[in-house]
Amino acid sequence: MPAKQQLDKNYIAVMGKIFDVLNYMIDKGPKQEPIAFAQMVKALPLSRTTIHRILYSLEKLGYVEKADLTAHYRFSTKFFEFTGLVVQFSYLQSVCRSIMNDLMGRHLESVNLGVIQNGQVVHIDVIQGRNVLRVAAYPGERNPIHCTALGKAILAFWPESELEAILDKLVLERRTPKTITQKSQLRANLAIVRQRGIAIDAEENLSGVTCIAAPIFNHAGKVVAALSLSGPTSRMIPKLSALKDDLRASTLSATRMIAPLYESEQPPTKKKEGRRSKLPKKRDQVRP
Repeated sequence: MPAKQQLDKNYIAVMGKIFDVLNYMIDKGPKQEPIAFAQMVKALPLSRTTIHRILYSLEKLGYVEKADLTAHYRFSTKFFEFTGLVVQFSYLQSVCRSIMNDLMGRHLESVNLGVIQNGQVVHIDVIQGRNVLRVAAYPGERNPIHCTALGKAILAFWPESELEAILDKLVLERRTPKTITQKSQLRANLAIVRQRGIAIDAEENLSGVTCIAAPIFNHAGKVVAALSLSGPTSRMIPKLSALKDDLRASTLSATRMIAPLYESEQPPTKKKEGRRSKLPKKRDQVRP
């Protein structure tokens, strides 16, 4: 223990050890695969007994659980309810990072991961394209929903009641000459997004910039985020068809990967039957 902490009577030393265990489990990756107790003992600067007592206590409190009664541990539903959006966003970033890198590597355009928060699109991760002339947001940047591909890709798949509630409050600010400013036109545009599985920002947010986005769903079939590719219109239009196909496939992969994180949102089943996924079926997506 550092000398400063030893002298601090308000510091609870065991808290540092508890968070050593929690941080290790968080860092193990997005798939939430069970972590072996022996692996933690080997990796952490704590005694075997201390790690066991911490895990035992967290299990008793309901924040971790054993996998199939073995010496493997994972976070429980209660942990994600407690930590909320912060951990969910962190896991979304972890899941999507490799997918985003692959997309950028294939197309050399900027790739964005976004969610809707407080009536705006928030970029929670961005990978800049490799072209000299590129278009890139920055993590934490906020933009309007109605004129961004990310915003429309998410909004299109919201339940009707939630969609209407936000549309009633939404101010359709004109950002460029091509921005949609009529709610009837926006509704029609969102209907096309639902049909095709792809949203397009055709210079609606920035003149000369085209962006396409596709939604990411959780295990219960609820949209939780979107991925987008953005670049100069002159470069995006010639390869738009290929970009759409690749983006659909990429977000489908992301959807399948994050399912374990959101598995708790599934309603309980009365019979021990195989769980049927509510994820959008690939054959149901109508391509433009």
